[in-house]
Amino acid sequence: MSNLLLVATRKGLFILEHHRGAWEIQRQAFLGDPVSLAVADPRSGRIYAALKLGHFGVKLHVSDDGGTSWRETACPAFPKSEEKDAPSVLEIWALEPGGAARTIWAGTIGGGLFRSDDAGENWLLVDSLWEQPDRRKWFGGGNDAPGIHSI
Repeated sequence: MSNLLLVATRKGLFILEHHRGAWEIQRQAFLGDPVSLAVADPRSGRIYAALKLGHFGVKLHVSDDGGTSWRETACPAFPKSEEKDAPSVLEIWALEPGGAARTIWAGTIGGGLFRSDDAGENWLLVDSLWEQPDRRKWFGGGNDAPGIHSI
């Protein structure tokens, strides 16, 4: 069993650790901000936190010290387009470490699956999934745009 529990809420991120038979809040981050999800990479101990900040948009933060300090990193983004209805990342809806040591996957509202091979510094859209004809029908969770919620 893991000794770390990440609780993402509309009012911040709470990091709990299991000590002496009980879960205790050890650290808090992003107080007052909506944290849509958080995930710890068991391979590196790195923690990722995705925020959905309304006016400021989607943000992704990473901690290499168990949540004591955070730095903003790149967010997944669709390639630039001049199209009127160009896709955009409205929310990071899923994050999952997997593959090589620094690989992380992101599923988004906007219907894109993205892969980073450098711990979230750069992202690539998984074109093969993006090109699926049924992608525009991937709705759920109360969202008005297609989304990938599980990886």
